[in-house]
Amino acid sequence: MNIAPSTATLGATVTDVRLNTLSDRDWQTIEDAFHQYAVLVFARANLTESEHIDFSRRFGPLERTLSQRADRQEISLLSNVAQDGKIAKPDDNLGLFLKGNRYWHTDSSFKKVGAKVSLLRAVEVPDSGGDTEWADMRAGWDALDPDTQRRLEGLVAVHSYAYSQGKVGGIALLNKREQDALPPVRQPVVRVHPATGRKNLYVGRHASHIVGMPRDEGRALLERLTQEACQAPRIFRHHWEAGDIVAWDNRCVLHRGHPWPFDQPRVMKRTTVAGDGDNPWTISEAGGQAP
Repeated sequence: MNIAPSTATLGATVTDVRLNTLSDRDWQTIEDAFHQYAVLVFARANLTESEHIDFSRRFGPLERTLSQRADRQEISLLSNVAQDGKIAKPDDNLGLFLKGNRYWHTDSSFKKVGAKVSLLRAVEVPDSGGDTEWADMRAGWDALDPDTQRRLEGLVAVHSYAYSQGKVGGIALLNKREQDALPPVRQPVVRVHPATGRKNLYVGRHASHIVGMPRDEGRALLERLTQEACQAPRIFRHHWEAGDIVAWDNRCVLHRGHPWPFDQPRVMKRTTVAGDGDNPWTISEAGGQAP
């Protein structure tokens, strides 16, 4: 196995390994690299859907998908191809839903327990565009001056899917039951990574406001923290090829997608590893329905 770090403060590319036949020793190497680099690219891994799910479970139990666009509750379908096979329009519900992914965020921070890991697999990619970027919130925290760090300790932000998706539209892609299952939740602005002990910022587009602070002031602070943290050398960018799969740590990185020619299909499938603790979105061994 070869692990090649990027020139940024996060991100590495892993080659010469078969993810569908991992030994325990190889898995330990991958897990250690994951904690170090927070984003791992497995170029042309060419996993089947079942292999994608099985590899994801190495990181922990999976989270149920948010909507029912995919055939399996372990898979989130991120595609501009509608169920009837037609490509969505930029301004229809599906197009607007996908547009939200262009803004810095961490997956499922709007749920009671935010996601642990996401693993995104490229099934079909456009001729150009559609890259994904990740930003290192560990290094973002480290770059703050001590006074700002002290100010942020103990602050709590309210994360809301209705707030974040409502800003761009497409929220009607979820039915009322699915929307009602996503009430606003509170998340600390500063977190400590359970595996590494490093502090990091926990912000992004789903963070609506800060508890105990005037809304405009809190939102301005959250936006400033996100924009200042998401700068070089804390940015890692990947240009997708079909068969690639990328794993990233939602507990300490933000990510965003880049636009592409929307008349071309882009089909991506994602598994999400559930965050630890009392998490109602975790898929039990017995299966079950989403809340």
